[in-house]
Amino acid sequence: MKTLKLLLIIYCLIFTVTACEENQDLITEDNLTELNMQAKSSKQVEVPFKTKLFTGQAEDALTVICSVNSPTDFWALEHQVGGGNATHLGNFTTDLKFCFHVVFDEQGNPDPEGGFGEYGTVEGYMEAANGDRLFVTTPGSILIPIQDDFYAFKFEDICIIGGGTGRFENASGELNINSRVRIDGTGTDHKWEGTIFLK
Repeated sequence: MKTLKLLLIIYCLIFTVTACEENQDLITEDNLTELNMQAKSSKQVEVPFKTKLFTGQAEDALTVICSVNSPTDFWALEHQVGGGNATHLGNFTTDLKFCFHVVFDEQGNPDPEGGFGEYGTVEGYMEAANGDRLFVTTPGSILIPIQDDFYAFKFEDICIIGGGTGRFENASGELNINSRVRIDGTGTDHKWEGTIFLK
């Protein structure tokens, strides 16, 4: 009888230890699965981004003064609107605002040597047809006069992607901007190309 009790106690102890080890293994596996799922969901996907777009002045462009040096040398708030088509965005509209340096020479013509065409930080967005927005910022640059039958100026800049809404909520990335300002003053043709990261 004592032997039977002893065997029963040993059996219970072995069963308890084994059961604890199995539960611990299950918990560990569950935790690993959960951690893997979290890691996958937090991973960013790197995608190429290309767009061609057109912008022109909004009705309120240059109606707000940023700063004044003189009546022929001042900074005004430029407001550009337009749209285009982009990878991962489709057809979109855009809205951009920035301070623009306006300088005229003695004849009343734009004076690039005096600083005409400089612009500061650009802030705005691109909005997809479904309302999702991609927020963009550029550090600013300057218009460079060119000899061309269709364009008067060119400029290059860097566009920083700073999040958005909808599917672009945590987007980031950097795009190279290559733009040409039309000689007839109707607007600007842009090519933006680079990489964005989507979660």
